[in-house]
Amino acid sequence: MARTVLEVRSLEAGYEPGVPIVRGASIRVEEGEIVVVLGPNGAGKSSFIKAIAGLVPVSGGSVTLDGQDITGAPAHRMVRLGLAFVPQTENVFPLMSVEDNLKVAGGVLPKREVAPRIEEMYRLFPDLRERRTTPAGNLSGGQRQMVAVARALMVRPKLLVLDEPSAGLSPKFVSMVFQMLTDVRKAGVTILLVEQNAKAALAIGDRAYVLVEGRDAHEGVASELWNDPVVAELYLGHRASPAQGGESR
Repeated sequence: MARTVLEVRSLEAGYEPGVPIVRGASIRVEEGEIVVVLGPNGAGKSSFIKAIAGLVPVSGGSVTLDGQDITGAPAHRMVRLGLAFVPQTENVFPLMSVEDNLKVAGGVLPKREVAPRIEEMYRLFPDLRERRTTPAGNLSGGQRQMVAVARALMVRPKLLVLDEPSAGLSPKFVSMVFQMLTDVRKAGVTILLVEQNAKAALAIGDRAYVLVEGRDAHEGVASELWNDPVVAELYLGHRASPAQGGESR
């Protein structure tokens, strides 16, 4: 039986007291999975994972990471607790070289472990080795996301959480990012991501949840959800017609 890495129960969270954006959402992530959180604009997806990561105040429910209650723990403690979060923007130090970005991220490790861990990141992301002295801000969008993910992985997290990793990227770099996440999962990393590009995310995911108005409205096997008429209704706001069946987008 797979180990549950993350369990979120009836989470309520928001930026203002008494005005929740997340309204009772529940998910679980098993060891070795890629779990995707989808939903229409304004569904509360990013607020949901930011609340899990300690960046949005939690007013109800619980978050458990590998059996440990981390509900409401501050963001700066999450790395040591085993959760690494990659935000959508400002996720690298643009003026620093690739290698210096990794060194900074490894600051919580014992000093003797930093260099070997950087070498592990270069084996996982060969493109970064070739650009180790390049300022991160001079990289392509896809390469910057590699740096951001490598920074997060430096501390060997139990769970990697990403907010819209393909946002603003060209189709070429979107493909690069999702292939990267597939490779990261193959390396044994458990992943939770919010993503607006539903088709690409479902293609690499194991399971997915659809959030609507801050609640988990639907879940299922990722490979089956793209053609699920319930998802068409929840995600796009209309029912699939009989002629379209499950092919409605």
